[in-house]
Amino acid sequence: MNSPEPLVAIDFFAGCGGLTAGLKRAGFDVRAAVEINEDASDTYEANHPEVALFKDIQDVRPDQLIEACGGQKISLIAGCAPCQGFCSLTVKRGRKDPRNKLLLHMADLIAQLKPEAVMMENVPGLAKRGKAIFTQFVEKLETLGYKVNFAHRKAWQIAQMADYGIPQSRRRLVLIAGRGYSIPFPQRTHAKQADRKQRLKRWRTLRDVIGREPAPVTLSKAVKNGGPLKHRWHVVADLQPQVAARLAAAVPGQSWQGMPEALRPKCHQGEYIGFTNVYGRMAWDQTPVTITAGCLRPSKGRFGHPEKKRTTISVREAALIQTFPKRYKFPNDNMEIVCDMIGNAVPPVFGGIVGDQLRTAILARRKTLARAKSK
Repeated sequence: MNSPEPLVAIDFFAGCGGLTAGLKRAGFDVRAAVEINEDASDTYEANHPEVALFKDIQDVRPDQLIEACGGQKISLIAGCAPCQGFCSLTVKRGRKDPRNKLLLHMADLIAQLKPEAVMMENVPGLAKRGKAIFTQFVEKLETLGYKVNFAHRKAWQIAQMADYGIPQSRRRLVLIAGRGYSIPFPQRTHAKQADRKQRLKRWRTLRDVIGREPAPVTLSKAVKNGGPLKHRWHVVADLQPQVAARLAAAVPGQSWQGMPEALRPKCHQGEYIGFTNVYGRMAWDQTPVTITAGCLRPSKGRFGHPEKKRTTISVREAALIQTFPKRYKFPNDNMEIVCDMIGNAVPPVFGGIVGDQLRTAILARRKTLARAKSK
């Protein structure tokens, strides 16, 4: 009896490997990946050494990817193109980011490699601020026979990842499409409030994820005692006294507006009504906010630990909220770089959930084609 064809996958813009970890969990054999950032690619290789890693999507050739995949049919091309060019801050400052068009390079390689399915993840702004590029990407897929829009439904959604059991409020545009067949979007499993009738669990909370983690060490102490890697990055930043005082005064789960005005940064005093989700502490029984590249900077979000004796969450705790397994390696001793990789990653568990949906659809499609061929 012939063994079934493997589910061969390629991961573009692979970062430190969050999506690859999820796809592996779903049963995909990730054979090749592309990542230009050296720090991210070093981390990727440390966790996925068997995957052929290429540097620049603008330079990699289809024949190189085919060779890395052993000449076998490519089941899936997945990718998360750099999203900084579609963020609101970039648009406000009138900047044009050359990385915006990298998504179209992905489309060109899809055209040449013709995988059975495609998955793409990005920030919600891609559908609005990046609409011109996103439209080109979708139209390219459709001309190749991928079912992106079907039966008045879209194969892409702005997904709230908390609805799929990811312990943070994280909205992302996710597109999945099959070549010649439609792939329904995964059904959500969670809701802000549990719903027994719909069999939806309540969103996961901070306590669910890091409630039993021991106290971390500060970066300065870690450096003096073997370095942050020895402590598996359960390390927090050394904060300036005034910043630590702000976190100590913050009420878990609330904005800085309840903080005494004297403790606020000067730019947040008086009539300021701007960003409220900064200089705050998380609450144990709430779903954490989005983990970003600045996930240890109080000025970048509500990343303070719920307990007053703590300052922020640790790097490892941020990775756990992003659903990286504890064993995942971050072999870099620069805190800013590691936080950047973690914040920019696709949560591995979400990658696995979408991967499960893709695997089921691809295998069903193969059976359909086999039956039609045998008639």
